[in-house]
Amino acid sequence: MASTDNFAFLLPVMMLTFGCTFLIVARFGSREARHWGAGYIFAAAAFSMPLAPVAVPAQMASLIADALFLAAFYFYGGALLCRFSRPSFAALRIAFASIIYAATLYAVLVAQSVSAELLLNDFACASLLSFTLFKTARHVKHRADALLLAVSGLVVMEIIARNAILIFAVPSYGGADGFLASDYAFFMQAGASVLALFFALSALGAVTVDTIAAYRDIADRDPLTGLLNRRGFERVVTGLKGASGAVVVCDIDHFKRINDVFGHAAGDTVIIGLAQLLLERVPKGAFAARFGGEEFVAFFPGAGLAEAGTFANALKQAFSSANGTAETGKVTASFGVAAAAVGNQSLHGVIGRADAALYAAKAAGRNRVMLEGEPHEEVPALHVATGS
Repeated sequence: MASTDNFAFLLPVMMLTFGCTFLIVARFGSREARHWGAGYIFAAAAFSMPLAPVAVPAQMASLIADALFLAAFYFYGGALLCRFSRPSFAALRIAFASIIYAATLYAVLVAQSVSAELLLNDFACASLLSFTLFKTARHVKHRADALLLAVSGLVVMEIIARNAILIFAVPSYGGADGFLASDYAFFMQAGASVLALFFALSALGAVTVDTIAAYRDIADRDPLTGLLNRRGFERVVTGLKGASGAVVVCDIDHFKRINDVFGHAAGDTVIIGLAQLLLERVPKGAFAARFGGEEFVAFFPGAGLAEAGTFANALKQAFSSANGTAETGKVTASFGVAAAAVGNQSLHGVIGRADAALYAAKAAGRNRVMLEGEPHEEVPALHVATGS
């Protein structure tokens, strides 16, 4: 039938296009995209087999297509497992596909049953994808994940429904030589063209979302410390929409002297040390940023002035106890703390008040924590009991 002939040309081109697109995306570091690309390349090759030269026997072309379809669904499953950071189960999936393909060889070469061949190959493809759906369904992170798994489920359902209707109810697939002219081939290719399009678009959308998020995260983070940079801090603050909380501003004391006397490498070591303490101690829901040089800012949503002051005081003492480096000796830091009321349009004003408290801490002799206010109030140093 003419429509089937059109599908015979359309599907390989569409699959190859998506395969190449995924491989291009994979060059940006997406391991998942490599799996999708390989899957669509194998699918393109499988759908190209009806276009094989006349010299290739129909039976042989069919067996090659079966192997290529199994490879395609193996990589589709691998892409899903990779996406959701699940184990690859490579040995198990390869063993399953190999057993089914051995049964397919028997069905074609010994039993000479086209129906058994189709059933076995479709069962294997549906099972490979169903297995990965079962392993990944509980790990959905956002809507792109949910859409991808939903379309994957539709692919499995289409395979099952097609076999139930066209093999058991209306066995009109014909023999090996006339397969392309059969109703089964038409509906298989029609269903494949529609679902392959949705499958590829949902997978490409999910991979693109992750790639953009990864690059945005890189752009929003300070490469030296791993903390947010000023841009990342402002982006997160914008999403909070006027939440209450407290801001802590921190500045390393006499940092210019460290750079001038001991060199920038020693200065970087001191900065990394303070950043590591922030990463370890900032509670869940709060976030910290390096604003540049030796200045750090942390925001604690929902926290009060006293709570943030206690955190800053503990951080101050932990940092001063770290004794800097072997070269620099003891290094200290000063802190300013200010509160953000509900409905503040931005935190910039709060950061300004915390900065003023920080300057008061510097003026009072450094290595101390000051709360906003007139006059600024110093948080008393912690008294740590030591054993004998």
